Amino acid sequence: MCNTVVDVILAAHNGEKYIKEQIESILGQTHSALKLIVTDDGSKDSTVDIVKSIAAIDTRVSLHICPDSTGVVSNFNYGLQFSNADYIFFSDQDDVWEDTKIELMLSKMRETEMVNGAVAPCLGFSNLHVVDEHLQTIHSDFYRFSQLAPENNLNINYLLWRSSVYGCTTVMNRVLFNCAGKVPARIAMHDHWYAFQAALHGKIFYVPQTLIRYRQHSANVVGAHQRGLLARIKRFRKTLDGIKRSVVSARLMYLMYHHKDENSPLSLTEKLSFLKNNILPYYKERLAYNMIFSILWLTHG
Repeated sequence: MCNTVVDVILAAHNGEKYIKEQIESILGQTHSALKLIVTDDGSKDSTVDIVKSIAAIDTRVSLHICPDSTGVVSNFNYGLQFSNADYIFFSDQDDVWEDTKIELMLSKMRETEMVNGAVAPCLGFSNLHVVDEHLQTIHSDFYRFSQLAPENNLNINYLLWRSSVYGCTTVMNRVLFNCAGKVPARIAMHDHWYAFQAALHGKIFYVPQTLIRYRQHSANVVGAHQRGLLARIKRFRKTLDGIKRSVVSARLMYLMYHHKDENSPLSLTEKLSFLKNNILPYYKERLAYNMIFSILWLTHG
């Protein structure tokens, strides 16, 4: 088991402040048989130099520069072409992994992925320890802190439109990647895509231990919220754009799930049925989000 080489794909962009600490936490894992594939998406700071200096002294690290700066999903997609291990982990640039993260997730994966004597497409995810930029605890349980139920992610009816699986906590096997392929252009996030594909074609599991220190700061995607009217307006617009992308993703996954052409129109009956069967059972989780999603689903889905 200890000789099983895994790939860790780290998507970087202007990450000079925290990336060295993150890389050190990955290279210091109790499961040391790994390749760290760092893909940089047009950094303007010293990120590339930091990674190069680490790669010069540890052959497990490689750096690849994305030809186009097109965002985090494309960054991870680019990194996947350099992966050939049987197990793949995703990493952000500003967190810190607990030193047993790979060992524990890999062990659970090996227990779970076998179905009737064969390896099934499989993905696992864990809880997170929420910390501030100095790694001081904000909350020891991300899902409780965020008022989200991680078990919802085990149900494909939920994953057809929502996901609280965070890519930085996941492990997926090669069988799942071969089945799912790279993330399609119309899918909003890579972690949602692979969680959906695992639930659709194989198995998905949850590990309740907090195996990552999930750093919140003003520069990251879900970090500290600035106050003030303009900041609130900007944040709302960003949230609305994200929900719109999620509606597009949900439409594509719905059509795939029902074996329809990805450009097929949805009838009003289909949209209403989706609201009843997929959204209403989870309506109390992030009520405002769900209301906006429902309106956009009916009008644009």
